[in-house]
Amino acid sequence: MKKLIATLALIIAAPLALQSNAALAETEKTKQVVYHVNKSDMNTIKAALRNVTNHINSPSGPETQIEIAVHGGGIAMLTEARNDPQLQAAIDNVKAHDVEIKVCANTLRGKNLDVKDDLYDTKESDVVPSGVAHVADRQMEGWAYIHP
Repeated sequence: MKKLIATLALIIAAPLALQSNAALAETEKTKQVVYHVNKSDMNTIKAALRNVTNHINSPSGPETQIEIAVHGGGIAMLTEARNDPQLQAAIDNVKAHDVEIKVCANTLRGKNLDVKDDLYDTKESDVVPSGVAHVADRQMEGWAYIHP
C-alpha cells in the first residue's frame, strides 16, 4: 500500500515539477556568454556587434545573458560611437536586448578618458576594475567566451 501511495504521489507531482521548471526557464536566462573586444579596428568592432546581434536573434538568444567586455583598443567601440550614428544604432540595439557593455577602468585611466564626456551611452556602473580580470572571472564562473 505504501508503494502504491508513493507511486501515485510521483505521478501527480511529476507534471507539476515540469510545469515549474518551464516557468523558471521562461523567467531566467540559463546561458551566459561574454564577448571580449580589445582591438581598435572598426571592422572587428562592428563584426563583434553583428555577432552579438546574431546571437540575440538565434534560437538560444532569449535564454542567454550576454555581456561585452571592452578594454585596450576595444574602447574605440564607445569613443567612436559618439560621432557614428550607425555604431550608435548597433550599440543601442544590443542594449535594448539587455546586453551589458563592461568597460575597463584601467583602460579609462591609461587613455585619460571620462565615462560621461568621452564614451557613448556609458554609466559609472558599467565600469569594472579590470577588463581582462572581468573576462577571466566570467570564464571561471562558467560563462562561455567569444573573441571575435
